[in-house]
Amino acid sequence: MNSPVWYETPAPPPLSRERIVAAATELADAEPSGEVTMRALAARLGVRSPMALYRYVGSKDGLADLMADQVYGRFAVQRGEGWRPALRSLGASGWTAVQRHPWFARLAFARPPLGPNALALYDAALAELDPLHLPAATRMGFVNTVLGHVFGSGLALLEERTMRAGIGSPTDADLAASAAPYLERIAAEGAHPHFSRWAADPDRHAAAPQTFEAILDWLLDGLGSLIPRSAANQHRQ
Repeated sequence: MNSPVWYETPAPPPLSRERIVAAATELADAEPSGEVTMRALAARLGVRSPMALYRYVGSKDGLADLMADQVYGRFAVQRGEGWRPALRSLGASGWTAVQRHPWFARLAFARPPLGPNALALYDAALAELDPLHLPAATRMGFVNTVLGHVFGSGLALLEERTMRAGIGSPTDADLAASAAPYLERIAAEGAHPHFSRWAADPDRHAAAPQTFEAILDWLLDGLGSLIPRSAANQHRQ
């Protein structure tokens, strides 16, 4: 005798690449380390075997490429206002995206940026640099300097989030409390007086001058010094 239909678990809706990537992104966002296993992804999608997913993404690296390119699509380049607003918008929008998806920073270092969104992003940034007539290596160096700041800051954010989850200190207050006995011992030993004086200063938690945006502007100032004056003046006209 067959079981009544009410006892059966309905089959999940047909899979698609978009649905798989969306589910993987949700999993990565929820994990402090940003790691996603194919088994966990299959369970989230209601699929019995992880092998069913490979038909849509090819491999785990293929899934990583798709996830990364989805985030590249959240970056933006301001067009028509010159190289500096273009690269500043690239950095600012990238930082917004990587704060939402810190795991992306690891993939950005691990996987080649060859997806459609990544290629469109690079093309837009390079287009804004073309009027400066810089060498090819310099043009790409400008773009990669800004993206390196985004990716490096994102990787630091990811590692800190993973560390905090691992030691059970999710807040700054928790972290300070766990470190306090060790810092007190260091101060009593007197081996590192300058560090101990800093650690005892109540103003050490004041807002630091090196915000993401400030460092981005410092980088753009430095890149600007590489532009020949004739090209910079011509571009302003």
